[in-house]
Amino acid sequence: MRALLTFALLACSARAGWFSRGGTEKPDTKKAAPATPAAPDAAEKKTKAPPPPPVEELAAAERDHTCAAGLVFDVYANGASENPVRVEMSGGQCETVAAFEAAVSRAVCEDTAACHVRDGAGRRVRRCSELSRNSAEAGVQPGLIPRAYGVRRDMRWVFPTEEVGYKRYLPHLQITLTTLAEEPRLFALDNFLTEEDASQLIEDALAISDDEHKLTRSSVGAKGYTVSSTRTSENAWVKDTKTAMRMKRRAFELLGFDHYDERMADGLQVLRYNNTNGYAAHKDYLDRPRGLSREAMEPSLGGANRLATVFLYLSDVQHGGQTVFPHAPRPSIASSLPALESRPLDDEVIGLRDAIVSKDEYTWEPRLIDECYTKLAAAPKKGRAILFYSQHPDGTLDNMATHGGCPVLEGTKWASNLWIWNKAMPFGSSRFQSKDDDSGDSSGVDVEVSTTGVSAEVFWVGGGGEEAPMGTVSQGDNLRLNSFVGHSFVARRNGAEVSRYTVARGAQAWAVPP
Repeated sequence: MRALLTFALLACSARAGWFSRGGTEKPDTKKAAPATPAAPDAAEKKTKAPPPPPVEELAAAERDHTCAAGLVFDVYANGASENPVRVEMSGGQCETVAAFEAAVSRAVCEDTAACHVRDGAGRRVRRCSELSRNSAEAGVQPGLIPRAYGVRRDMRWVFPTEEVGYKRYLPHLQITLTTLAEEPRLFALDNFLTEEDASQLIEDALAISDDEHKLTRSSVGAKGYTVSSTRTSENAWVKDTKTAMRMKRRAFELLGFDHYDERMADGLQVLRYNNTNGYAAHKDYLDRPRGLSREAMEPSLGGANRLATVFLYLSDVQHGGQTVFPHAPRPSIASSLPALESRPLDDEVIGLRDAIVSKDEYTWEPRLIDECYTKLAAAPKKGRAILFYSQHPDGTLDNMATHGGCPVLEGTKWASNLWIWNKAMPFGSSRFQSKDDDSGDSSGVDVEVSTTGVSAEVFWVGGGGEEAPMGTVSQGDNLRLNSFVGHSFVARRNGAEVSRYTVARGAQAWAVPP
């Protein structure tokens, strides 16, 4: 009797087209997690995934998505590719939103109301018929059995990686995601933007004339203007043009947001990397500014931070200009994935590296260039885009997402990035939002550093004594910072400490002794 019930429920998947689509399907090879057996007559059952009935028996079944007889489907945790829980629901409960979400929540979220449900393309689904219909669309998911993903209501949807090289199609956006790495979660996006979009964003950036947003030396951090010797590109903030708004809204749809919210985007930053320009390895998620509680910027505790980065390549580059993830190895199949750099660190690259790197002093560029040709790195190409996450599905921050902008060895690189937050950012900045937006705290302190002596490097000093480079100050070229009361900095020449400073209230000017 149980086998007959399972057959009947699976038949709904067959009528939805699961066992009759043309082409080769990737089999369900992932191991299923065991679950406590339910009573035989229960309307909903969670079981270890059994093998489906023979394909040829189900292929001729009438196709529909009503699931009047119920549905058998696999439930995965948010972002997971393994250990599904198989759920069987009767037709009576299958189309009830509360019952459907409760079944998914019990499977992976430990509570009957803890999760909302997504399909393999990240679309919200509320009943069995929607899951059956969406999952039957070509390329949305691997395998034959419909897959539902339980996403905690206080978390954001995160795409599963499946395996390096896996391609997932998003029918509602006509975008194909190709998994480039599992740690960090890195995807290539085909058809996110066109070459015409790329050219238009460059034109938009060059047309900006106001001092706050026009193309100028790039800064670091999310507030104020902080120049750093570890970031040598130029950037402009394109906020309200037709193309920029379309890209921002498309990024929100891609990430499964139900609506667009300007408070959850840092704006669209257009970057120009001329020959030798790059950006040392860094994280996109932000450290907690002084004055904010830890919970305010820890997503796993309910706070807000950058969830993901959508990076757009707006031009081709002759050599260099990759986006490298130095903590991650280069995949063995990199040569079969056009979006990844697969060239080795050969004599030509070494020659180009040595031609632009000073041999008289230590800089960060040589090591990063070497990593660009030995580690996981996305290759620039006009009209290409990549997506990577700065948060795990549970909201913890992902150190593996540390990345750098490889120095351009030959040519010019134009690119753009979109930082999307999991919630509204806990502070505001007119560099990213509308002029009349007064949300959040913007009480940072402006600091100007000068010197009448030889150049000095300025470092931020953390609570544990760790140091992070903030930039170089030299005669006639002051360094501007935006920090918070109580933060500490040190100025060094050739590694030796020259002076220390602590931020007080009000705008300040620091003079590094000659």
